[in-house]
Amino acid sequence: MSFIEIKDLHKTFADKNKSNLVLNGIDLSVEKGDIFGIVGFSGAGKSTLVRCINRLEEPDSGSVVIGGVDITALSKKELALERRKIGMIFQSFNLFESKTVWQNIAYPLRLEKMKKKDIEARVSEVLSLIGLEDKRNAYPGELSGGQKQRVGIGRTLANSPDVILCDEATSALDPQTTISVLDLLKEINQKLGVTILLITHELEAIKYICRNMAVIENGVIIEQGLVSGIFQNPNSKTGKIFIDVYSSFQNKEYYGEGEGI
Repeated sequence: MSFIEIKDLHKTFADKNKSNLVLNGIDLSVEKGDIFGIVGFSGAGKSTLVRCINRLEEPDSGSVVIGGVDITALSKKELALERRKIGMIFQSFNLFESKTVWQNIAYPLRLEKMKKKDIEARVSEVLSLIGLEDKRNAYPGELSGGQKQRVGIGRTLANSPDVILCDEATSALDPQTTISVLDLLKEINQKLGVTILLITHELEAIKYICRNMAVIENGVIIEQGLVSGIFQNPNSKTGKIFIDVYSSFQNKEYYGEGEGI
């Protein structure tokens, strides 16, 4: 069943009186509960696409339907409510350095004016899920990169989202920590049934965690399907380049022994 349905999505940026077409008619369908990867070179439109999905960027035209709701048709007030169901994880963690781990995760719940006892219960539940119960009173400056990203994931989970958008979420992490974070995302997907959209240039991350994937080039989805199928027989030039590079650098010690390798 299609949970995210993107049709004919366009986005143009103006730069010094010059228009730059970044998304040129994106069509994409993601099933509910899937872990779906989107890969492309720098400048292909990956990050713009994910930011248009939750309207951090306003698309010029087209539609984004999530769980039957047309995100592109919502008013600002309606969008604010709907965004509670759409979590987002960034490469840069985006944590409040002056707040503890507990306070960072509790922040979106406080914005919703949730009762104090309910916040405590939910944050404790999230801390257990991300494996940071012992870090609840620590500050971001005391954490490793992987722990910081876990806090970012925890804050995203606080509002119990239906979908999580990951924009290069592991690009700043070392290989071992990347595997740990991907394992956490996989566990979240399995336990909570959350649909995950992984935007990345790291093909190894897609092979490790995703069931389906798409290749984006010059603002267009040029190939999509099962990860196994595209890895075995890529149909696009960009897909073939990515697979060739992946094969050249594949190293068992680097990628570990996880599922999908």
